[in-house]
Amino acid sequence: MFFVGKPMRRVITYIVAIMATTLWGSQTLSAQELRLGADFTTLFDNKEYAGMEGDISGTLFSARLTPHVGVEWREHNELMFGVDLVQNFGHKSKFLSDVNVQLYYGYTGNRLKLYAGIFSRTKMQGLDSPLYFDRSYRYYNNRIGGVLARYEWPKRGYIELAMDYTGMRDFDTREAFMIMSSARHTLGQSAHKVSYGYDFYMGHYAKDNNPETIDGVVDNILLTPYVNYNGAFDLGEGRHSLTLDAKLSYVQSLQRDRIHEGTWEAPLGGELYVALGWQGLELSNRLFVGTGSLLTYYNRYGAELYHGCPMYRTSKGIYDAISLSYEQCFFDDTVGVELGITAEYDGTAWGTRQWLQVNVALDYGISLKRKQHIE
Repeated sequence: MFFVGKPMRRVITYIVAIMATTLWGSQTLSAQELRLGADFTTLFDNKEYAGMEGDISGTLFSARLTPHVGVEWREHNELMFGVDLVQNFGHKSKFLSDVNVQLYYGYTGNRLKLYAGIFSRTKMQGLDSPLYFDRSYRYYNNRIGGVLARYEWPKRGYIELAMDYTGMRDFDTREAFMIMSSARHTLGQSAHKVSYGYDFYMGHYAKDNNPETIDGVVDNILLTPYVNYNGAFDLGEGRHSLTLDAKLSYVQSLQRDRIHEGTWEAPLGGELYVALGWQGLELSNRLFVGTGSLLTYYNRYGAELYHGCPMYRTSKGIYDAISLSYEQCFFDDTVGVELGITAEYDGTAWGTRQWLQVNVALDYGISLKRKQHIE
């Protein structure tokens, strides 16, 4: 069973205090807005992995619509409700493939950001590597159920902590949660920036109440400290700049199945990511070299335990992904399009992955008047 520690209790206490002072705070007149909007995403994700050890071939094609409504007050506070409506293409027998709710309180100050409830995973800045969450997982599990706190230093960096409670123990549901943290500090304010930081993940995956389910209580810890370079190179007057993004990470994992082996496994490695960009086009290479499979118990628990790209489970200790992609926003950044192709190598064979993702984000505010409190 999971018990909330002192740091998380302080975050929750602070959230409650902000809500109380805002909603019941004295006789001031405060501006309110009714928030209305909708987010839309459609994803085509095709994998051609014949002969590869890391993953199998398959195609995902789906659309998700998230209408939302809420109230914003005193500029920094919001109370929101939304519904994720998911339809997988080809599910002709189902009106909707899945329906999930979003409901949360958010505080978005100049430096401090707080969220509590069930909110979009896009609220989190860190853990953006496919080592932590694969593209398909981010689409079908686009919500965090728990809390998130982030403190930002404008143009300098941030530190954040989040808890996502993904499974409440039941007959056919395993108890599961994850604690995530990340931080980044940037040096320099010019066109060439160097930053350093870390991403951290601790997953807990326990039993359900079904006696026929494979027993297992797994601790899954992953830490990736990194250094990162971002640069923009001028190609001449009237021409768009060429961008370079290079990130070197040390990857350390600690995993234990308490019931089966009972001992800690500590696979490790290093990852180098390099990307060249120009006017939305990007050519990138992600190379991981390690001591073996990073996903020690994948054959036993699969994607229920590991949410990152399955290619990291290759026993050969190498994974290389070369991608050519295009990403652009249109219509005042309300519509985004991303498409690309990746050639992947897992030490046994080469495969390809093609994807197309279209995002739409609409958000409108309607001013409301609030009557003054009278004591």
